[in-house]
Formats: sequence, structure tokens, C-alpha cells
Amino acid sequence: MAILKKKISKIIFYIVIVVMAFVFLFPLLVMITTSFKTYKEAFDVKVGILPHALYLGNYIDVFKTIPFLRYFGNTMWITGMNVLGTVIVTPMIAYSLSKVRWAGRNIIFTMITATMMIPYTAIMIPLYRMWVKFGLVGSFWPLIIPSFFGYPLYIIILRQFMLGIPDELLESAKIDGCNAWQRFFLIALPLAKPGIATITIFSFMYTFSDFLGPLLYANKSELYTLSLGLYSFMNEHSINWTSLMAAATMFMLPILIIFLIGQKHFVEGISTSGLKG
Repeated sequence: MAILKKKISKIIFYIVIVVMAFVFLFPLLVMITTSFKTYKEAFDVKVGILPHALYLGNYIDVFKTIPFLRYFGNTMWITGMNVLGTVIVTPMIAYSLSKVRWAGRNIIFTMITATMMIPYTAIMIPLYRMWVKFGLVGSFWPLIIPSFFGYPLYIIILRQFMLGIPDELLESAKIDGCNAWQRFFLIALPLAKPGIATITIFSFMYTFSDFLGPLLYANKSELYTLSLGLYSFMNEHSINWTSLMAAATMFMLPILIIFLIGQKHFVEGISTSGLKG
């Protein structure tokens, strides 16, 4: 009887998971299929979700309307530099806050954690005025430079992960003659790969889809990212929903590909960092 109840509960669990997955994936499916429909098909209830034939005119329309490749290049430049800054700086900060003993370490970590409580809208104007004084508004630099100083969320995630690295390994390496940098590069970094993969995916997804940052600082049309380009396309095609769905599909693909590639490390990094403290 107990085995039967266990099997029934497992079946119910899987049914719930499948239903929830369908609920979340259905809008995505509609977006992709609509991008391959003609405008007439998209609003014909008799057609259904799938188009009669793959219509590529919507994608061609996107390239004709906006300089998609230039926007894509701008987005990848900003995203790549943010990922680079995150991967270089965040592990060093997280390592120093978890495995290096120095005065005031816990105070600094508390301050870093506290900054997450400050909404971006509260510091948006002071930050903008600061970049204006530096003469960097109208360039990519305000969107790139902060990543080389570390973001609190990524620091906290990686610190929690590095806390799980046994101190005995680092002490053994120290006895064997490894200096601080060697212990960091040869022991801590290889063991922290899932955590680094997690913050890399986070950094890519956030930067690639960021709208407010480019809207504030990349205020020239030649500096537009894909998020701003999609907004511009929406203004010019407020009624042509099929072309808009095509633009949204192309905007979504890089994020989806990166997530699928790093999904294993992402899940492992999140679960591990959440368990170790």
C-alpha cells in the first residue's frame, strides 16, 4: 500500500511539473510560431498555433527596419566585457572574503550585502551625474567599468561556494610551498568552476537583456543595444506583431543558447552555493 501511494505521489508530481512547464513555455512557443506566420495567419483563429508554412519575411523585415547586426555587435561587446570583468574580479573578491583572514573582512562583507538592499532607482541619478562629470555618458564605458569592481550578488554567490572548499587543501598547499596566488589559481579556481559558471551565466543574461543601463548611457543610435533596438522596432511596428515576434525571437536566442550550454554547471553552482555557508 505504501509503495502504491509513493508511485501515485510521484506520478502526480510529474504531472504538476509537466503542466507548469507547459504554462511557462506556451507564451514562448506562441512567440516563435507567430514569427513564422504571415500577418493574416497570425490573426486567423482557424490556423491554430503552428503556421501552414514557414514564412521568413518577418525576419527579413527586421533587418530592413533596424541595423540588427550593429545592435547585436554592441550588445555582445558590452556583454563580453561585463562577463570578462565578472570572471576576473569576482573570484578574487570572493576568495579574499572566504579564505583569506584579514581585519575587517566580515564588516566589508556586511557592507557588500547591505548594498543589495539599495534600489537602483535611488542611486540612478547620482551615478548618472558622476558619469557626466567623467565625460563618459554617450559611450559604453559606464556599462562596462562597474563589472571590474564586482557586483554584490555575484560576490555573495561565489563566496558561499568557496566557503565549501576545505581549508585543509589550502593549508597542505601552503606547507608544500605554494604562495597565496598559487593556492588561488591552482586550487580555489578549479574547485569553484560551477560557481564561476553560475555567475558567468547570470552576468551574460542580465547584461544582454539590460534595458535601463543602455537607455541612460548609450544615448546615441549608433550605440544602441538589442534591447533598445527592439524597443525602437516596436515603436515603428506597433501593429505588425509578426515582425515584432521575429525580432523578439532573435533577441531571445543567444540567452537561451548560453543557458542550455551552461545549464548543468548553473544548477550545480546554485544548489551547492545555497547549501554551504
